[in-house]
Amino acid sequence: MLAYARLKAEGLTVTFMEGDARTFESDKRFSMIYLTGNAFQAFLSDQDQSDLLTTVHKHLQPHGIFAFETRNPEGTDLSDQEETGWGSFIDKDGQNVKVSGTQCYDASQHIMHWVTIRDWGDKRTTSRIACRFTDQATLQSLLIRHGFRVEHQYADWDKKPFSPSSSSIISVCRKC
Repeated sequence: MLAYARLKAEGLTVTFMEGDARTFESDKRFSMIYLTGNAFQAFLSDQDQSDLLTTVHKHLQPHGIFAFETRNPEGTDLSDQEETGWGSFIDKDGQNVKVSGTQCYDASQHIMHWVTIRDWGDKRTTSRIACRFTDQATLQSLLIRHGFRVEHQYADWDKKPFSPSSSSIISVCRKC
């Protein structure tokens, strides 16, 4: 991801830092920290989420902003699904690739396990991902416990009002 980011940022004044968000250390303090691409869901345990929020809080300037998105479990189909077609795309070589996958939700851990299958006809690849789902009430409590004031929660990045059936929770928080 960093190689792609460097390519896209060519000619811009950008500093990229690689590290684990749970243990990242820097003397720099930032006015804003944000996560996109549902990255919050990659923190699969209570401890992972706590460590992330501690790191973010530590690296924000006083009254700094933390913004991120996460899928809303109440607005998402968490049912187990056998292999289902998810669509297709044309790859860089002009070849049609069929995409399908499965999903299996571990309710005790709040973790969805997705398997994605890409089929070129003559070859198939499989990738796996696990994402943790945190409901809105738990998320708000977690943020408050880690020194944040939730200023806004939206259903999307266009600031559509959040509702229990929204598929996403966009949280905009301020360091207390």
